Amino acid sequence: MRYHYVVGLAVAALLGVQSAQAQSSADALLAARLSLSKQDYAAASATYQQALKRQPGAAKDYYQAAEAAARNQEPKAALQLLKQAVNKGYFPAEDLEAEESFMSLTSQAGWNHLLTRARTKQQRHEARFDPQLVALLKKIEYQDQHFRLVTEVADKKLGLNSAQADDAMRQQSVMDYQTIKQVDSLIAQHGYPGKSLVGEYQKDVAFFVIQHNPDAKYLPLLTAAADQGEFSWSALALLIDRLKTEQGEKQVYGSQSLFDRKGHGKLYPIEDEVRVNERRAKVGLEPLEEYLHQHGLVYQAPTAAGNLNPPELYVDFKEGQEAEERPSVELVGGYETLYAGLRYPEAARQQNVSGHVTVQLTIDKDGVPKDLAVVNGLGHGCDEEALRAMRAARFINAAGEDHEIRMELPFPYEPARK
Repeated sequence: MRYHYVVGLAVAALLGVQSAQAQSSADALLAARLSLSKQDYAAASATYQQALKRQPGAAKDYYQAAEAAARNQEPKAALQLLKQAVNKGYFPAEDLEAEESFMSLTSQAGWNHLLTRARTKQQRHEARFDPQLVALLKKIEYQDQHFRLVTEVADKKLGLNSAQADDAMRQQSVMDYQTIKQVDSLIAQHGYPGKSLVGEYQKDVAFFVIQHNPDAKYLPLLTAAADQGEFSWSALALLIDRLKTEQGEKQVYGSQSLFDRKGHGKLYPIEDEVRVNERRAKVGLEPLEEYLHQHGLVYQAPTAAGNLNPPELYVDFKEGQEAEERPSVELVGGYETLYAGLRYPEAARQQNVSGHVTVQLTIDKDGVPKDLAVVNGLGHGCDEEALRAMRAARFINAAGEDHEIRMELPFPYEPARK
């Protein structure tokens, strides 16, 4: 009995040492991520490498360590860390090529070999799935991201809210309407097209399309899919928060902030905020203070003793609701007058076409429509007639700045009976 007791103490001591090492490594990785977010690349690189030598990390840890090393002009270390990230995780070669942090690595002898390794791994992984479905998800991913990336580049080169960025986002908005229809069709045929249907590389694509076209109707489907491991629960947490804040409710995971045109940010209120980091950890999200720091917000997680964050850090829902109640633009003459002026095309009449044409447009500061586009049409001359009517319309623009809207025009128009 004494022998077993001594062995038990030894095992307990060993487990205690391992637990302490794991905590020490976790603390070091947190410090490294914070240094990376502050662009202190020397500290981030050194801390990452020390932590990962003591204890192996996740694919994301090696990827971020590679970013820090590359930014700190340590190409050999960066390549080695990135190789480990590719071995552990799922990183498409084209994403590695597009990552700005790795531009300094492209002249290194091992760079092309690393890209080949990433491509080969993806090809072998995706060979197990329906090639047409995988190809479709890749196309949808491109459509979902293209103009957003154009906007990001414009923001970096020209500053926030440039004309080029605004134009790109208008084009992306039209594209979003098309991609959500594609995803709806896929869901009708297959259910959520996640990990079991398209693999690790494309499992989140359909979710991000939905995230850009948020609707609570998708939540039961997405929750079941996330629970089954079809895509990331950490991604779903962001949608849950977004839907709640849009309804004027407190968010759950603290992912939603509001930034004005000058880049000043506020955090939407959080329910049971004392336990927010517990909920974030459960779905694989970093602590909220770390997440918000990356977005330029200083935050301290509240405790049972109180909340040390200033009230000014939080969005006032009442102010937001009052702003929403005040119309930014008002159609001169009213909607009934606009609809009554629509001409029902003869081609549509012959084919008995009916429904709505959705037009996206921007109202300039003088109330004149510009950048018109049909995002959901009927054909048979209805789309052209909708654009004609909207070009002729005029608005009162109380905001005094460009305002983007969508409008549905009925074909044929039938006035309500009194």
